[in-house]
Amino acid sequence: MNEVILRKATYLDMENIMQLQEEVFTGEQKIPSAMIPLSDENSPQWWCALLGTSIVGAVAAWKENNQVHWGRFATRQNYRGLRIGTKLARFSLEDLFCQGIEDIYMDARAVTVKVICNMGGKIMGEETEFYNDTITPVVLHKNDYMCNYEVNKF
Repeated sequence: MNEVILRKATYLDMENIMQLQEEVFTGEQKIPSAMIPLSDENSPQWWCALLGTSIVGAVAAWKENNQVHWGRFATRQNYRGLRIGTKLARFSLEDLFCQGIEDIYMDARAVTVKVICNMGGKIMGEETEFYNDTITPVVLHKNDYMCNYEVNKF
C-alpha cells in the first residue's frame, strides 16, 4: 500500500471530502445529507488522508457555543482497519492543540469514542439515539492528550 499523506484540506479538496462524507454518513448511517455541511459562520477547518490522489479519510473542527467541536470523522469503507483514521485523528487533534485550543468537544459513534478515549478523551454524558445508532458526548483536554501521548510514545 502507498504511504498515507495527512494534511490540512484545501478548497480544492472539498468536493471529494463532501462525497466521502455523504457516502459514510448518508449512505451508511442514514444521516440526512443536509446535516453534513458546516456553515462558514462556524469557522470550519478540515483535514484529510490521501492515498495517491484519492481522499480516503476526512475530519473537521468548528466553533459552536464558544467551544471547539471535532467530528465529521470518516474513513472510506475499504480502508478501515488500517489505522488511517487513528493517524488522521491524531494529526488533526495535534494541529488544533498547536493552535492553542485546550479542549475539544464531540458527539461520537462508539468506534470514535474508543479511539478518542484511547488518546485521553473523557466521556461527558450518556449515549443518546442518533439515526439508527448512538452518539456519546466526549471531551479531549490538551493536558490529558499530551500526557497520554507521552506515555505511548516509547
